[in-house]
Amino acid sequence: MSWTVVLEGEDRNRIATLSAEFRTEVNLDQEAFRLLCYLDPYGNTTFNCLQVNDLLNDLALLLLTEPNPLGDELIALVRRSKEDVHMYVCFYGD
Repeated sequence: MSWTVVLEGEDRNRIATLSAEFRTEVNLDQEAFRLLCYLDPYGNTTFNCLQVNDLLNDLALLLLTEPNPLGDELIALVRRSKEDVHMYVCFYGD
């Protein structure tokens, strides 16, 4: 599964984009993941500022399970979304 990950403002303008598609072979449909289990591999999934801490916890668990060269960049992008309540982390599926 792979996603284009984008940090967007409330006007849907791109603020930042992950440098490459984020890919994982881990089955995200597990109880261990509070939010990653909702990622749509074929559609779009958006997370808001109230969900960022859970998303960061999920990503930390995912990266422990399956290290990824984009891991640090993805964590930084998600953390950046905490700078303003009107920023959203969007995962665009295939």
